[in-house]
Amino acid sequence: MFRQNVGGVDRVLRLTVGGMFFLAGLFLLTSRTRPGVVLAAVGMLALLTGMIRFCVLYVPFGISTAPPEKPGLTQACDCAAWMKAMQDNSAAVAPPAPSKEESVEVAAATRGR
Repeated sequence: MFRQNVGGVDRVLRLTVGGMFFLAGLFLLTSRTRPGVVLAAVGMLALLTGMIRFCVLYVPFGISTAPPEKPGLTQACDCAAWMKAMQDNSAAVAPPAPSKEESVEVAAATRGR
């Protein structure tokens, strides 16, 4: 969907102030129509942007209060290419090297014997 650009304190403030504005707008609807509708609409907009964590007004200015996205996991070896080469019976391709964790586990297992 959309990339989140509202986070942390910004989100809490939007939810809190938006809730207060919405309730005040509903309260004002009983006596005065126009201020109540405006206040309820502003409150609802703040609540909505806080819940979905996206503010369309931040986009043109490049603002983001959300934490940066974490990079995805990277693969240690190109296993797909190695498997394809093995299927092609290519003798020139070496198997992927074991990771450091596997080396440490093997070393620990051989010492314990």
